Amino acid sequence: MHESQGDFFQHANERNQVWRIFTGLFIITVTYFAVIFATTIVLAWKGLDLYQVTMSGSPGGLALMLLSFFPVWVGVAFVSRVLHKRRLQALYGPNYELSWVHFIKAGGVVVIMVLIIEAVTQLYLLSSGQEIYSRNMIDDLYRWCLWVLPLLGLLIIQIGAEEILFRGYLLQTISARGGNFFWAAALPSVFFGALHFDYVSFGNNAFAYVISTSIFGMILCAITLRLGNLGAAFGLHFFNNLFALFIYGFNDEMGSMALFHIDIDPKSPLMASGMILQSVLAIIVFYLWRTHHKRTNSDATLAN
Repeated sequence: MHESQGDFFQHANERNQVWRIFTGLFIITVTYFAVIFATTIVLAWKGLDLYQVTMSGSPGGLALMLLSFFPVWVGVAFVSRVLHKRRLQALYGPNYELSWVHFIKAGGVVVIMVLIIEAVTQLYLLSSGQEIYSRNMIDDLYRWCLWVLPLLGLLIIQIGAEEILFRGYLLQTISARGGNFFWAAALPSVFFGALHFDYVSFGNNAFAYVISTSIFGMILCAITLRLGNLGAAFGLHFFNNLFALFIYGFNDEMGSMALFHIDIDPKSPLMASGMILQSVLAIIVFYLWRTHHKRTNSDATLAN
């Protein structure tokens, strides 16, 4: 069954007043920081510092960081039920469930993109004589296997929190009240990108990181609107982070579980080039997919 663009939000076209949306964002924000504050107090009572634990560069610290996104789920679920009189599952699409077919297909796209980027990277390294990879958890596979499955479950919580908020709650409610792509997708995606701004770690590359993440967010929004389901957005985000955290990760506190470390200075031109390459490739792949999707839908319409 073909799903049109409007299918993603037509089932949620009531109780989307501006005051409800802003109140909802306020409640979600307060819920997040209240839970983080409470967690900080509890850990401090145990003699632990939340920030130091999450930034400890250990699998346990990574687990706590991923789990810290759970309050977003709680806040969005509460706001959806109380303010908008809808179940949380309504944010997934009109069928009230994620499309796991879209999820797996999106994962395949990420794998292909990673292989292309890796091929380009290897060609560059061969021509320049540089080596940017070093061994990490590949030397301790037993420990990696012990942690990877629980952490993958927590990864779903982390990426899901961002998806149900930005590509679910904001995209759906703003679109349902008549907001165009700018208000429903582009503006929230820029805000999503701005949340990743880290000048201390990336220097001037922090701006390229924000642009790259914003583009990624807008593509996820466009795909969600066209498919009418959050499944593909979940898949693209999940597999992207899976590779970044568990296969090739930076040699920092977030890379504790990576099989291999990427030893690149985050402030270097090489890092900026990688961000640009990833963004350009994502735009090309999205354009090719959208063209194919339009052609397939047109053929199906004519056949009917």
